[in-house]
Amino acid sequence: MFASAKKPAESVNYGKVQSIIGEGTEIKGAIHSTGVVRIDGYLEGTIEHSGELIVGPKGRLVATVKSTDLAIAGELRGEVEVEGKLELLAGARLFGDIRCGHLVVHEGAIFNGRSLMAPNELAAEKARD
Repeated sequence: MFASAKKPAESVNYGKVQSIIGEGTEIKGAIHSTGVVRIDGYLEGTIEHSGELIVGPKGRLVATVKSTDLAIAGELRGEVEVEGKLELLAGARLFGDIRCGHLVVHEGAIFNGRSLMAPNELAAEKARD
């Protein structure tokens, strides 16, 4: 009678993916990127991303992340700063403190950390850079 409102991680409505870090790929270091990037592998280090970043269900990050928008279906351990929307999809696991403009937590997501929602402050910081 009632349709499920849950979105599967595969149907996140972001733009066309331009770069993929595939399952089975491990990266250690710093990444600077733009556009729409999806991570289904393992990444340890830092990510500075201007655009939409997607952590797929198989994605695992141990990283400090700065992004314009971020959707997580996998696991992220570390500090997160998102200028726009941070979305934790069903099955997401986020362990760490976050600063974001908007936070959406779907049923079934796990978040353990502190959050600060300060959209105007984050936009002002980006304008100064």
